[in-house]
Amino acid sequence: MRRLLAVLFTLSLMLAGCGGSDDAGSGTDADATVGNGADSGTGGGEDGYGGGDTGGSDEEADTITIADFAYGEPLTVAPEALIRVVNEDSARHDVDAKDGTSFNTDLLEQGEELTFNAPAEEGTYDFTCSVHPQMSGQLIVSA
Repeated sequence: MRRLLAVLFTLSLMLAGCGGSDDAGSGTDADATVGNGADSGTGGGEDGYGGGDTGGSDEEADTITIADFAYGEPLTVAPEALIRVVNEDSARHDVDAKDGTSFNTDLLEQGEELTFNAPAEEGTYDFTCSVHPQMSGQLIVSA
C-alpha cells in the first residue's frame, strides 16, 4: 500500500510540473518558430519552411492532434504542405524535429493550434515534445 501511495504521489508531482505558468500570457503568440534558425518564423523563406501561425487557416491542412501525451499515427504529407497542430491535452506541448533544424514549433496550451509548412525535402522526420521527450511522432514527406 505504501508503495502504491509513493508511486501515485510521484506521478502527481510529475503531472503538476507539466502545467503552464500564468505569467506566460494567453499563449496565443503568433510567431511560431519554424525553420532552420535563420528564418524568423514570420514568413515563408527560400529554405522551404514557412512561418507559423496560431490562428485558423482557410487552406486545407493535414493535422497532428496531440492527445493523451501522444501525437498519434505517422502523418504523410507532400513537400511544403501546410500542417496544423492541435493540442487537446491539458499540458503544454510542441512539435520539434529531432534533427533540430527541419521544424520547431512554439509550445501550445490546451485548445490552441498553429500551422507550419512541411520541409521541402522528401524524407522521414522524427519529432518529439521538448517538454515531454518520451512523446514521439513521425512526419513522412513524400511527393
